Amino acid sequence: MARILVAVTMLALLLGGCGSPAPAAPAGEQVVRFTVQGGKRTAGPDRVEVTHGRAVRIEVTTDADDELHVHGYDKEVELTAGKPGSVAFTADVPGLFEVELHHSGARLTQLRVGA
Repeated sequence: MARILVAVTMLALLLGGCGSPAPAAPAGEQVVRFTVQGGKRTAGPDRVEVTHGRAVRIEVTTDADDELHVHGYDKEVELTAGKPGSVAFTADVPGLFEVELHHSGARLTQLRVGA
């Protein structure tokens, strides 16, 4: 019985991971994560499709200080190297918008908000 308990505990730790869990997104919020290294996107989608009226959070981790900017929504946030930074907003303006880093000029993605 003790072996089974130890095995189950080890499996739970392995599957659940160690350390603090990532913060949960509010219900209905669409979260998109990006990583930038050397001024280039290394993780994250080319285009983000969002339903009109949906809550969105764009989170970026970069290896250099920069500024995240979501065009069309005029959302900006200063990014500190190695720490995730994010902008959150309601996608209430339909269209296709660029999401970029200002200092490096890196284009992260296109945000498409359906009507």
